[in-house]
Amino acid sequence: MTTSNNIQKYLENNQKSQFVNKNYLDFRQDLLNYAKEFYSENILDFSETSLGGMFLDFASIVGDSLVFYAEQQFSELDYTTAVDIDNITKHLRRANIKSNTAYPSSLTATFTIEVEKSNTSTQRDPKPNLEHLPVLPSGTRIIADNGVEFTLDEDVDFSVGFTQKIGSVNEDGSPFSLIITKKAICTSGSVITESVNFPDDDKKTYFLSYELAEPDVTDILSVVDEDLNEYYEVEYLSQNTLFKAIKNEIDNNQYMYIRNAPYRYVIEKEYKAKKTTLRFGNGSGKVIKNNVFTNTSDLILPLKNKSIVGRTDVNPNLILENNSLGVSPKGKTLLITYKAGGGTSHNIPKKTLNTFFDDPVLIFKNSKNIIPTQIREEILLSLTVTNEERAVGGAEAPSINDLKTQIPAAIHAQGRIITYEDLIARILTMPSNFGKIEKAVALDNPYSSLSKDLFVICKDSEGFYVNASDAIKINLSNYINEFRLISDNYNILDVPIFNFAIDLQVKVASGYNIESVLFDIQRNIANEMNFSLMQIGEPIDVNRIIKSVSSTVGVLTILTDSNRIIKSKTDRDQFYDFNNDIIRSYSSNSIDPMINFINGFVYPSRGGIFELKYSAIDIKITAN
Repeated sequence: MTTSNNIQKYLENNQKSQFVNKNYLDFRQDLLNYAKEFYSENILDFSETSLGGMFLDFASIVGDSLVFYAEQQFSELDYTTAVDIDNITKHLRRANIKSNTAYPSSLTATFTIEVEKSNTSTQRDPKPNLEHLPVLPSGTRIIADNGVEFTLDEDVDFSVGFTQKIGSVNEDGSPFSLIITKKAICTSGSVITESVNFPDDDKKTYFLSYELAEPDVTDILSVVDEDLNEYYEVEYLSQNTLFKAIKNEIDNNQYMYIRNAPYRYVIEKEYKAKKTTLRFGNGSGKVIKNNVFTNTSDLILPLKNKSIVGRTDVNPNLILENNSLGVSPKGKTLLITYKAGGGTSHNIPKKTLNTFFDDPVLIFKNSKNIIPTQIREEILLSLTVTNEERAVGGAEAPSINDLKTQIPAAIHAQGRIITYEDLIARILTMPSNFGKIEKAVALDNPYSSLSKDLFVICKDSEGFYVNASDAIKINLSNYINEFRLISDNYNILDVPIFNFAIDLQVKVASGYNIESVLFDIQRNIANEMNFSLMQIGEPIDVNRIIKSVSSTVGVLTILTDSNRIIKSKTDRDQFYDFNNDIIRSYSSNSIDPMINFINGFVYPSRGGIFELKYSAIDIKITAN
């Protein structure tokens, strides 16, 4: 076969869909027609083995190659077909996707102290001495047994919302001290502090930036300069105001206030190296007005002394003064504190969070007098911490392809939750410092048309479904509360997990190795069904399982009735895994697959999800 035929067959076999609608054969035919029309007197032979045919082949290959590269550039303009990392990064930034880091885990930690009983309380109803009940401030660092660091996300005020039990007793049996218990949310991640000095260089005054040393940055805790000016994170540098929560110590509520943010920065993510860069404004900061609001009388001037008022256009941006994109930190030293780290290793087991990073600080705000040093030290020595439930939410950093799948949801997401798609997109793209929600679905509440039931679920360190912890739910509630409409109500609920098994009997055709056929059936079911991608409320497609089994070479017929193929697995079916020296268990939820079998599908109950937990054990195939 000639070289020209080889080239032709190769290009035909590797032909892709193209916008230009030209391929190697089209170019060759056009060139052949052109050559016969204008060069027929000079070159008579354009056959594939001739010199003229060689020129046509070369020119056609060049044209086809140019089309290939043009098509490649067109493909890079669309995030669904882009393959170049730099181009995908541009698509991710355009979609404003920032969750490029590993996800930390969250848990509800239990803190206990022992304090003396109040002298005014009775023996039957002992009460602690309120002046001795301290506050453990947020930011306290705790170390788990495996070395993972957790940080307290909220103040632990032992004087409110606590539980108590008898500690030590006097000789007469009356209570002497009480053990006070309080729970609070902790999030994993190492706390890191970096210092950076920006020189006072006139050549570098615009939009200074600094790349943090550690990857997987999950949260920027504070950015403060040498003059104690605090820099705030904003979505874009032209955003010169933000809402800040301030706690009222009298009613113990959080109030949101609008604050001017002349010192601000934006976060820029590098998706491949998992790096984080802080970019600052370009203003000089010489004139900063304390009052963010302008003279509002100027706005109502067109409406003064009018008895009839129509629709008047008002530009809300006129209310806020902004003459720059933020104050530049030029010539200053910044102290940056942030949290970094995450992953499945942060999903620590229960009872493994026991050690404080350093001596914790206790604040005795309820005391009108100075607490004696001895009592302070005794209370501090009695302070303990543990986690009564395992941490969940930790997950590895998403890959470029994982982030790419988030682009459609991010593009259609709005600044507020309007549609169902907005809600799910907002939950699944929740910032990593809130933990990781694996799947979510919102259903109409059957008892109220004004609320939705929001079912959410997480995964543990082994990749199995687990119910979201209280900490994750609180984080989710606080997060979506900033975007929901004032009339929307959400009930955050656990997803019922239904573990199941596949149990069927087949008849193998003669001449085939039975063990080999059974192995092929089990492998085909696991690969083709891909049960790990099942969504909340999605039924098990028994018809597809039957098709997969029937198409396996060597299978003569399926002997098991279709409505009996799916079996329920519950906590009563737990077994001992000798290979890993561990007890394997299932969810306590139970479902009757025969009752829920409709037209070849097994449906879960409302808000439930199916999970094939141990495929090697739970896909059982036998032969008659």
